[in-house]
Amino acid sequence: MDTPVGGLQNEIDGLVSAASVPMLIVDYTPIITRFAGLSVEEIAARLDNEQELVHCLRLPIELGASQEWAGLYGFAYEDQVPDLVTRDFSANAYPELHRHMISQFLAPFQGVTSINSEHRAPTLAGDVVVRSHWKASIWDGVPDYSRVVIVDLDVNHLRETEQSIEEAIAAKDLLTAVIAHELRNPITAMVGFSSILIADWADLEDDDRNEMVTEISNQLGDVAAMLDDFLAGSQDSIHVDDTRVSLNEVFDTVDLNGVANQADSTIVVRGDAMRIRQIVRNLVRNALKYGGTQIRLRTKVIDGRVAVQVLDDGVGVSADVLGRLFEPYSPGRQTGSLGLGLSVSRGLARQMNGDVRYFRDGPWTVFELELAAG
Repeated sequence: MDTPVGGLQNEIDGLVSAASVPMLIVDYTPIITRFAGLSVEEIAARLDNEQELVHCLRLPIELGASQEWAGLYGFAYEDQVPDLVTRDFSANAYPELHRHMISQFLAPFQGVTSINSEHRAPTLAGDVVVRSHWKASIWDGVPDYSRVVIVDLDVNHLRETEQSIEEAIAAKDLLTAVIAHELRNPITAMVGFSSILIADWADLEDDDRNEMVTEISNQLGDVAAMLDDFLAGSQDSIHVDDTRVSLNEVFDTVDLNGVANQADSTIVVRGDAMRIRQIVRNLVRNALKYGGTQIRLRTKVIDGRVAVQVLDDGVGVSADVLGRLFEPYSPGRQTGSLGLGLSVSRGLARQMNGDVRYFRDGPWTVFELELAAG
């Protein structure tokens, strides 16, 4: 087999020394000589021994490393290549690197000319994630393992970027699933009631018509509320007004059917009327949907702060979800339903220099909106 010699070899050495990438040139001829006559299975069995693997690392006598490659592994560039064989390459410490090194030494006996891998690697600067490209040149159709090029790239930052992208894609998929899940029931109900009204209008009693129209209206309110939350939750921050808002103005536009209203509606707070309404509506709907049989609305004023509280006699939030109750798409009550309401409500309240919190008060579950008094 012909190999690059003389001027060509010097030219390759020059390219390596001038390379601006972490490049290493390795002569695998001593490896081929050491294992000549053995089967691939026999060689793999021997290489699985760490002492044999380290010995093979010392065998190549012609090495070339770029300054970037030497720098990657924490060495100042000198005439000699960094001595990596003093590192721990055990299968327990670095299983992916261990397998990758064995695959490189087996390559000449399998006719493999290209290997790509990603693994943790030990360096003086600490462990890094390395993406390695191993390539043997082809001369006259025959692989040449005397000048194998290895390019090792530190991809720690790249992996962080990839993880951020993957998390963003997962969040988008989750949002799509949540929207489909949350909107399906009210839309199905509206379609069903509308179909009955259209087909059987003349045969229905007035009470039946009124009940169906009322239910359609309620379901439309649910859909509008969900869309408000989705829109608010999709933005890092939204504009909120800082004005005097009468709670009477808020409560008059929130459906309190089924709620014992014990609140003082004459109280004035500071904030954005539309957003306060959105928060109160979310807390009331949350109690009606997931709370107990008794729902109450009350207010408290303490030291210039106003607390609007929605109470129910239900079992409250389970301990396993309490820590992430206000995170987007987190399960809220025992039903395990997904939603944005609590997360959006807390975010809006904090933009108005307030807060939304959860606590238990004796037998009562309490969700509280706190705002500055007006």
